[in-house]
Amino acid sequence: MHNNTEIMLFCLQLALTYNEALLSGRLTTPRGSIIQSVFLGSLKKRVEELLHCSEGLKIDFCNYLNFGRWPNDQTEGEKNSVLLSWYLQWFAVPSSSIIKTAMERVKPKLVSASSVPLLRLLLPRTHINAIGEIDKLLVSPQVSG
Repeated sequence: MHNNTEIMLFCLQLALTYNEALLSGRLTTPRGSIIQSVFLGSLKKRVEELLHCSEGLKIDFCNYLNFGRWPNDQTEGEKNSVLLSWYLQWFAVPSSSIIKTAMERVKPKLVSASSVPLLRLLLPRTHINAIGEIDKLLVSPQVSG
């Protein structure tokens, strides 16, 4: 099941990237687009809404960041693992060890309450939404506490 959902998610990301390249003018086609951009845009928004609305996913993401641990709940473990996997793939989140290394490099330089600008430099492929979540989960509690 994981391989099929990961392939489907990858295909969706590929279609979205293709569509964004067409819309921005970086890519042109002689016969026009082969993809319905309005449909893709709404699909992208829906996937991101699903990935942001799950309270369980926030807990699982926090455990992943802090301990490198995957969900192990027997009743919903597979569903939670799939959601976490989708989130990590969708937002190009690197392994927890890479994030920990980045945080170790950022902390001595942290002047403000946000590590987002420095994390953005260290994790350039990671989506800004995920970097914001990483900042909330790993930096903000320590700064305010």
